[in-house]
Amino acid sequence: MATSLRDIKFSQEGEPKQEVKQEEQFIFPTEISSGEQPGQGEAYNIVFKLVHKKKGRTHLDSICNNVLNPKTGKRERAWLLMGAASIWQSELTEVLKDKDYVNKSRYGKIFEDGVCRISSLEANELEFLRVNSNNVGKNRGGNGKYDFYEYDPAEEQKQRLKVQSIKIDMIIKAKEMPVEKMKKLASFLDIKPYDELGQLKGDDGVRAELMIKADTMPTTFAKYLDSPEVEIAYMVKKAIVEAKIDLTGQNGNALWAGGKGFIAKIPSTKKPHEYLTELAMTNSNEGRAFKEQLETMN
Repeated sequence: MATSLRDIKFSQEGEPKQEVKQEEQFIFPTEISSGEQPGQGEAYNIVFKLVHKKKGRTHLDSICNNVLNPKTGKRERAWLLMGAASIWQSELTEVLKDKDYVNKSRYGKIFEDGVCRISSLEANELEFLRVNSNNVGKNRGGNGKYDFYEYDPAEEQKQRLKVQSIKIDMIIKAKEMPVEKMKKLASFLDIKPYDELGQLKGDDGVRAELMIKADTMPTTFAKYLDSPEVEIAYMVKKAIVEAKIDLTGQNGNALWAGGKGFIAKIPSTKKPHEYLTELAMTNSNEGRAFKEQLETMN
């Protein structure tokens, strides 16, 4: 049998090793590109939101009166007209003379489920919404049906973080404050000392409800956390409960028990403890005298 070159090579070097192809290794990039930012090269939407979200459509009128024109520093009417070169009445003098054109060209903006999206290319619409008297900016406490603001995701997240941080801080303070201070603040925030079955709540029960208040009403909780009004209100309630203040007199008079003198006449529209707390907080002669007497009793 003839011997092949392959057999000779095998006898000298052994069986040839198969080359093993290694898998390509993934290398993490050293630089990460954030991609094109909104507004770089193409149109994008700018979002406006109603302060109080509403289902369905909300129509914003095409005219806004008494708007400050930043170019002139004067207030004037702003218009939203199709094809117009400006929104300002002072720059639309000739256009506004054509009443038929104005009537046909006026158009307002629509908020769908509380949201209105405007293309970055619509300069007039953006200017109109940004100077509009219904645009409340960062003041989100308005009650107007048409109150809106320009939505900024970064600012929105910042505000949400701020609110959540305040909540957490207040909950921690409610959890860690001394028992006596906790009870006074709980009483001021109208947390009842008894449960739904009429059983007196223990310290843990009161603290748990105070923590809930801190979570649901963080701004109010923070406002009264170290307020002298809380201390005074507690002293007033305590004096009433202990019958040191007599509210059984005629004509709504509040008296010191045991015939020790007249305090004040309680208005029919006020709760006695609230009015007496307000009295003690005033700088009047009667208020100071009442507060000093309260402090001697506690």
